Amino acid sequence: MRVGRGAREDRADARDIEWPPSARSPGPAGRAGAARALAAAGASRHRARDFAWPGAHGAEAGVSGCGRRNILLVIFDSLGEGALASMADALPVLSGLRREALRFAAAYAPSPEGGPARASLFTGLDIPVHGVWTDGVALPERETTVAQRLAACGWRTWLVGRRHLAGVSNWTTEHARPFEYAHLDWAHGPLHRSRQNAYLAWLQDRAPAAYAEIFPTQANADDTDCPDWQRAAMSALPDALSFNRWVGARSCELLASHGRDGPFFGIAGFVIGETMGAAPRQSSPCEALQERALRQADAALGDILRQLERSGLAETTALVVTAARGSVAEADTDAPMQESAIRVPLMIRSPGLAAGTVAQAVSTIDVAATLYALSRVPPPRRLQGAPLLATGPGSVGRGWALSRLRRDHGWKTALRHGRWKLVVSHGDPDAGVQPGFSLFDLREDPEESRDLAADQAHQGMLETMIDLMIDARVAMEDRTEPRIASF
Repeated sequence: MRVGRGAREDRADARDIEWPPSARSPGPAGRAGAARALAAAGASRHRARDFAWPGAHGAEAGVSGCGRRNILLVIFDSLGEGALASMADALPVLSGLRREALRFAAAYAPSPEGGPARASLFTGLDIPVHGVWTDGVALPERETTVAQRLAACGWRTWLVGRRHLAGVSNWTTEHARPFEYAHLDWAHGPLHRSRQNAYLAWLQDRAPAAYAEIFPTQANADDTDCPDWQRAAMSALPDALSFNRWVGARSCELLASHGRDGPFFGIAGFVIGETMGAAPRQSSPCEALQERALRQADAALGDILRQLERSGLAETTALVVTAARGSVAEADTDAPMQESAIRVPLMIRSPGLAAGTVAQAVSTIDVAATLYALSRVPPPRRLQGAPLLATGPGSVGRGWALSRLRRDHGWKTALRHGRWKLVVSHGDPDAGVQPGFSLFDLREDPEESRDLAADQAHQGMLETMIDLMIDARVAMEDRTEPRIASF
């Protein structure tokens, strides 16, 4: 589908796409050509940062003799940036981090589905590259997670809570890779009834009567739908028995036991989504959040930060807080690429790192590269993300972010660049679904209530964004395999 160029009056809108200095004036080639130049320049910078990393020639090259910083990664399962901002008064710890950390105000998950988005977050690879194209697909063994890489370089690695890099239906246990974690308290969620769910084992031991009330029968692997009364009973547990306070308490115990013989890389995986680890809705990939669970997670994060101080680790620990995907007001939404579903919190607090806000669009595909930069561990060759610390206030980075959704949920792609957002519905002839476009000006319409794709005055901007999306997809093609010969 081609889009007309539009009238002269739309050219001011086209210039609002925030060109970097090398492409600020579209020139005689027109807006579409300038978009291609922009994407090419972004791809060039992206490749230079990713594949010319100093000391990346060997697995542990450059590690010895450098500062070995502790890293704590906090991941929420489903939390939108807008939802976090709207609940700021009820979340003192997260609100404090929004002021005190380096905050990325336009961070996007690569997918509104948790599994694909987490695979990108843990590997630094785009969805078509790592292969986790939807929930229920396991991350291939060929891919390296950040935890694996840091463990191989001497970091003491641990995870408490959700991981979600493999299928977990039928109450399946998700197994970590060999030597990935020195300590693993895995729990996909408070209602996921795997026998290896560490939280449920703890709850049954700590509060057997409460456990028996929530789970009066044995788990049935063929019946993973939890009734409303069961969700309500789990949600009504006292804060001290909640899943997220357990994640915080176990994380604090691991921090308290940490010696000074080497750095640690810890992951606290909070669960605040409404399904709580049970079977998700089939009608939508999105999930609404539980406000009480979020408040419990906020309190647990406060406990973790205080434990860092008590243990003398705060001055040597980098803290990264983000979410696998966003959250929506109604889980059965017919707009899975809306801002609330894919724009997520992303905050970094680290010794020597100035607080501030980055307004340009970034992707959580860049989190892995950022963790390597913080740890000063050379990343694996197979990495597409770029360190976000190179895109601090006032700098120019990639400048755009892509999110994708599989065919079963409408086969969509979203692109954010500057004030503009494009959502492409790719269509499905078998289902009778026609392709189409949606264009939003997020500066003037942050709620995405006015689709400008059919507006004649914005046809030039629509074409520019379509061209940029094509070039962005090309820029994210897999070029991680090194070229070892000229032909």
